Amino acid sequence: MTDPAKLRARGLYWLGRQEYSIHDFRVKLEKVCENIELTEALITDFVSRDWLNEQRYLEGFVRIKLSMGLGCQRIQQELKQHGLKSDVTNLYIESLEIDWFEQAKSTYERKFANKPMDIDQLGKDKFYKEKAKRYRYMSYRGFKPDEIKYSMENQSDDW
Repeated sequence: MTDPAKLRARGLYWLGRQEYSIHDFRVKLEKVCENIELTEALITDFVSRDWLNEQRYLEGFVRIKLSMGLGCQRIQQELKQHGLKSDVTNLYIESLEIDWFEQAKSTYERKFANKPMDIDQLGKDKFYKEKAKRYRYMSYRGFKPDEIKYSMENQSDDW
């Protein structure tokens, strides 16, 4: 697509549906337009009009990921994949003053609330396999080891 008006209309349509990071928006534009100067000019125009705003994207993205029960490490990694700078994302996440221990506990309870672990009921082998499975789950969600331990404490005294 080489028509600037059509490209602009398409870009506005995309931004009307969801927020994008500049990196993601550039990738999306480059799929439909091979003219890099045109895409860069459009991005510059959208940023100057505040239609494309990385801070707004960052805030929405973090809010959604927190509601999904993800930890700090996973959120930062995903933001990095979307082209946001680590120093900016770290400052924003720190400014939220999130209690990551409580976030981990909430995520753990949401997933494993109806599945209590009892060494007497499961047996020693199954108990430790289940514990390792839960640890891996929490680690994949982006929580640090001490946050995972905290979230599992109320379920098991044998940590």
